[in-house]
Amino acid sequence: MRAIASLSVLVLFPALASPEETLRTFSWKERGEKADSVVVSSDGAPRTVTILTVSDPGVRRSRYAIEGQVRYEDVAGVAYLEMWNFFPQARYFSRTLDVAGPLQNLQGSSDWRPFVLPFYNKVDGPPPQQLVVNVVLPGRGTVEVGPLRLVQFGDDEDPLVVKRPWWSGRTGGLVGGLTGALLGCLGALVGVLGGLGKGRSVVMGLLGLMLAIGAVALALGVVAVLRSQPYEVFYPLLLVGTICSIVPPFSLRALRRRYEEVELRRMQALDAR
Repeated sequence: MRAIASLSVLVLFPALASPEETLRTFSWKERGEKADSVVVSSDGAPRTVTILTVSDPGVRRSRYAIEGQVRYEDVAGVAYLEMWNFFPQARYFSRTLDVAGPLQNLQGSSDWRPFVLPFYNKVDGPPPQQLVVNVVLPGRGTVEVGPLRLVQFGDDEDPLVVKRPWWSGRTGGLVGGLTGALLGCLGALVGVLGGLGKGRSVVMGLLGLMLAIGAVALALGVVAVLRSQPYEVFYPLLLVGTICSIVPPFSLRALRRRYEEVELRRMQALDAR
């Protein structure tokens, strides 16, 4: 058990040491939209549409950003996303007007891609009082913005370094399915051997293996949550970790009692001889 705990600490330590912190997440469904995205379109007239206003955002560090996913279709001219940062004595903006990367402008058509609206405040400056995110369309076109999150960073972190998910949704389902099948086979083997009262060392070893898998999966799941990995990454890890951390300890007591009964019967049989 000490080895399992040590392994979990080693996995968790890099994530706990990471200064990046997600302050708030913004779901469009929770804001009344039918889908978890918001759509802004124009038939040709210039439009500036406010899609998000964050009062008292709670930023405590000098570097922060609004992050999310965007896709667009048939955008004429150079459209962009912008974040206005309102401070006690002034206001400043960040805009996606670059030609590539997470600050790339919105021109033509594109499938879903990540974007970042960063801001670098003075180290000793006051925090922002309000953040406002707009979609700016100079002409016709349609822009769709997915869920957003407000993240603050350490002084040595670059908000423009976009973090990729560890695996896709399909791979996450495959990982969860294979791990579930493996745990099911291990559980069946433990049940058969335990019911027969045989292979005590094998059974105890398998239970220890399941506990180890659970500890590592839980640790990785927590790392995934802290590093803002998507649902298809952290959910299978937390699910497997929870199952493997709960089932073996409950089974251990019954299995020990079963093996003690088998050993007692064996000793009684020897005495009768």
